Amino acid sequence: MYGPRVAMWGLAACSFYLLFLSLANQSIPLAVAFLLLTSALLGSAETYADRRRKREKFNQQFASVDDFFQAVDKEALLRIREERGVMVAVRELKRQYPSVSFATAAQLVKGL
Repeated sequence: MYGPRVAMWGLAACSFYLLFLSLANQSIPLAVAFLLLTSALLGSAETYADRRRKREKFNQQFASVDDFFQAVDKEALLRIREERGVMVAVRELKRQYPSVSFATAAQLVKGL
């Protein structure tokens, strides 16, 4: 279930250990590389967890994307899209439903 996140945290821990080993050997460029790798792995792991949490929340609220399309106030979004543009309408939809993905919100607004 959370395998990719755990794997990235494990790799980040290994990279962090190698960071200290490279510092002990006074290899500063290698230490910087391991620091960047550790930061990237931790950031990726938490981004993955956040996206997974939002996707699960969306799937709990709506059985399918079609159910989501039925629940949205299309007239208000269409009015916003016509008056202020597509991106403003997508942002408004994301504000109302934070668990919806950007791609799904953009697909709905463009399909109106």
